[in-house]
Amino acid sequence: METGIPSAPMAPTVRHFTTDSAPRAERSALFQREMHRLFAMNLSVSTSAPRPLSAQIVAYRGRSLHAAALRLSPHSTAAVPAAASGHSRLLVSLHKEGTAVVAQGGRENRIEPGDVFVIDPARPFCIETGEVHSHSVYLPTSALRRFVPQLDDVTALPIRGNGGPAAAFRATLEALFTSLETLQDPVADCIGEALPALLAAAFVSSAAPCAPSRLRQLHRRRIVRYVHDHLGDPQLDALAVARGVCLSLRHLNRLFAEEGNSLMKWVWAERLERCASDLRTHALMSMTIAEVAYRWGFSHVSHFSRAFKLRFGMSPRAWRSGAALS
Repeated sequence: METGIPSAPMAPTVRHFTTDSAPRAERSALFQREMHRLFAMNLSVSTSAPRPLSAQIVAYRGRSLHAAALRLSPHSTAAVPAAASGHSRLLVSLHKEGTAVVAQGGRENRIEPGDVFVIDPARPFCIETGEVHSHSVYLPTSALRRFVPQLDDVTALPIRGNGGPAAAFRATLEALFTSLETLQDPVADCIGEALPALLAAAFVSSAAPCAPSRLRQLHRRRIVRYVHDHLGDPQLDALAVARGVCLSLRHLNRLFAEEGNSLMKWVWAERLERCASDLRTHALMSMTIAEVAYRWGFSHVSHFSRAFKLRFGMSPRAWRSGAALS
């Protein structure tokens, strides 16, 4: 509930929420709706079957301060595009237990207990976690940008300083969540207004980006893994890959341009290699050439045959015949 500064102490605005009593198939959607209702977060949350999402939230929603203590089972979270708003908020999380991998703006980092990181939910991002416990605050984007104009360049970076402003920011969050159940609204308003400046100081003192070469290697591995997992999908294109690995299409194309290739040329080459292998596998001789082509994402047999001959110097049928004679 949105409130102004009261003239006298009021009961804390705290809400408890859990998915554990909900039907298993509905838990992710229930959590997404609650995060949108409480904090206007548009999220896409998924889990690995067959385990459903388990989520517990202790949330505070006041005039200046939006905060939540979260316990979550293994899951991945990504952004859902929403209409531009002048009142958007950043996710700022103090990781308490477990590990996570966060990615945004071409950066990917492992988050350990004690780390703080920032994500802008208005831009593409991805968070993958195991069992985690975190303390999160949702700060106005405009407030932090006043202190950190280069905000878009520092999201998804871990703040790991053990002293100075970084330690002060973490200590403030620790004290905040220790008293969350009894926190009075006027005090919460003061804390909420002070947090952007404290966080900016923590960034200046401790946030350090990864080396660009290491980042490129990390992104390349994630892209290769995603493409190999979806190679048989005929709808796989550059935009689908960009969304799957939480990178912008522009950044994705730039990564492959640096290697003198294009993403989709590499994807088609990978598909042709899989087809060639299947056509020479004796255990798959009962499959038709068309079935092999469809298996690896080709939609038209004629296009597949032309591309195959261009790549291997012979038709798919001749290639298979050579295997049968060997």
